[in-house]
Amino acid sequence: MKGGSSRSRTTMQNSHTDSGRPATDDDSEQGPYVVNYHETSDVEVSVTVVHAVLEATGKEPTDVDLNAVVQPDALNRIFAPRHDGTPRKGGTLEFELAGCHVTVDGDGEIRVDPT
Repeated sequence: MKGGSSRSRTTMQNSHTDSGRPATDDDSEQGPYVVNYHETSDVEVSVTVVHAVLEATGKEPTDVDLNAVVQPDALNRIFAPRHDGTPRKGGTLEFELAGCHVTVDGDGEIRVDPT
């Protein structure tokens, strides 16, 4: 079931991208890897994106260059909390990174869909 699946996978757990969802063993029908960055608010969104891509793909850190597609500081500012500390709601940024379609949602969700 490609595309319509909402299953998440976790290949390793760390404080940046632990989605809190169970790992699945069937790689043939994996849906997008999903992380809520509000749950990791002590970590910048850009770092969470890179870690999510690493976990979704199993690639090495040297194979994932976020700077090639989006400025990490700009990504962090777009989705940073408002000046009063409340999270931003709404808005979506989509880009391709390391063979994945990445969607960062203003509601706190990062979806990594290996293509």
